[in-house]
Amino acid sequence: MSAVDSIGPVRAAVLSPSDDPRAIEAATLARTWLGEHGVRTLEANAFTQAGQGAPKCDLAIALGGDGTLLRTARLVADDEIPVLGVNLGTLGFLAAYAASELTDALQAAYDGKLAWEPRLRVKVEVERDGKIVQSQIACNDCYVKHGVSPRMLQLVSEVGGSKMAEYRADGLIISTPMGSTAYNLAAGGPIVDSGTQTLVITPICPHSPTHRPVVIAADREVRVRFCGPTGDGAATLSVDGQWGIPLQVGDTVTVTQAETPLRLVPPRSTVFDVLRAKLGWSGASA
Repeated sequence: MSAVDSIGPVRAAVLSPSDDPRAIEAATLARTWLGEHGVRTLEANAFTQAGQGAPKCDLAIALGGDGTLLRTARLVADDEIPVLGVNLGTLGFLAAYAASELTDALQAAYDGKLAWEPRLRVKVEVERDGKIVQSQIACNDCYVKHGVSPRMLQLVSEVGGSKMAEYRADGLIISTPMGSTAYNLAAGGPIVDSGTQTLVITPICPHSPTHRPVVIAADREVRVRFCGPTGDGAATLSVDGQWGIPLQVGDTVTVTQAETPLRLVPPRSTVFDVLRAKLGWSGASA
């Protein structure tokens, strides 16, 4: 665990959904508080201008749900900017603070009392006719799933250069530990502790009941070849639910460990605390 340096007065990025009244209110409060403490703030458009790298800042503050935090991570993680999440959504597996604790989070950041932990990311590449046609970085997961028509896909997977399985399924998820509580969990995959260096490969509604999720070392290369059915839009690759591309028969998706991890200010509650509190893992009350 590494400390986030005291912010102010320097720069912080405040990122939030533009169509959510709660997020707009929280962002206004955050910018006002930071401004009163001599901290200059940046907005999302400062990171998305064509041809521009991430501007210099010491902390990115994501105000929203886990999706907002993932969008923030896509903008700043390559530049090793730590991300602090304040949860305005429901479950909030990734955020360090709740909505009611926004000023506490800002004060902790200003006082230099935050610390970040590295979170595994993966590089996702699409190979077509021997050429890499797309390359993205995922914090949570990537998955190949049927497209517009809900047809069963034919997928062949390799791990570390060795063939693993041939699937007839609705799709296949490759998840980091951080993403194990997202689509992977909904598809019946295991919850993986955030500190582990592993990946999870989880089939979505496989035709064969013998196909089960598999946990592998994070440094093993995973390759998934799309073998059918034919037709436009038959299969889609999605990365973190933030980016997607239609696949063609013969395309291969390669997943490898990314060089730069996400610097995340971790939740103060463990994933198991969230599961007990919000998903009923505490059991029935006496």
